Amino acid sequence: MGNLGLKSKNSVAKRFAVVLFSLCVLLSGCKTITNISGDDPLEPLNRSIFGFNEGVDQVILRPTAIAYKELVPVSIRSGIRNVLRWLNGPVIVINDLAQANLDQAKNDSLRFLMNTTSLGFIDIASDFDIKYKQEDFGQTLGSYGVPSGPYLVFPLLGPSNTRDAIGRVVDYFLNPFSYVGNANSRMPYTVSKNILSAVSFRSENFEQIDDLRSSSLDAYAKVRTIYRQQRRSAINNGKAPVNISAQDPSKLFEESLTFSNNDVKTVREVSRKQIKNVDTK
Repeated sequence: MGNLGLKSKNSVAKRFAVVLFSLCVLLSGCKTITNISGDDPLEPLNRSIFGFNEGVDQVILRPTAIAYKELVPVSIRSGIRNVLRWLNGPVIVINDLAQANLDQAKNDSLRFLMNTTSLGFIDIASDFDIKYKQEDFGQTLGSYGVPSGPYLVFPLLGPSNTRDAIGRVVDYFLNPFSYVGNANSRMPYTVSKNILSAVSFRSENFEQIDDLRSSSLDAYAKVRTIYRQQRRSAINNGKAPVNISAQDPSKLFEESLTFSNNDVKTVREVSRKQIKNVDTK
């Protein structure tokens, strides 16, 4: 049994070493403000996956979100959202430090510790004006000038790009909660957490997403535009040169995918301009 435990720890250490080596290679450039690429070379494939995700939303996720909103009290739904945020706390602090943002790392560490008293269910820190701010390794790479790479759409997971996809994997290995329990229990935990996050997010943004879909001339192009703009804003700490929304950028996409009326109006105008350009050609 001791040898098995040692082998398991060595395996984790080796994987983490690979992650750290990749981090060092990717972060070797100078720290600059990133301009997100507009390339979408995989658009036909992305659109097919997007269509699949839309079908899953209509058949499974949307009805589940309706039931979740109707059956689960607001206080419980709020607590679940708080727990999901709390579980990401260590990753947020690590990325604050990786971006050399010491003041934010201090605030996020304090927030995590304060909310740990309720295992994240009660957002005590917000009562002391220590607000939630999403940080991830994709943002960290972007803050050091790593390009976004091609736009990607993953089944069930939704919009991303090469840089953010790598960041998502790294964040998993950086999070201490990923190593809680034995190997057999980690996959169910990860799947359950992702499903609960999706349902919670869909219920919180129910009207915005439905409105975006119903007002869309091209839903795929809208989501792609909003995702790129949000990521630029997140990487630049809200200092993006585009006016996508007056709200906190962490509220727009993952942390989850939140749309404001300004977002819908902005992307609708972009879509109309694109259609006019096609007509003139």
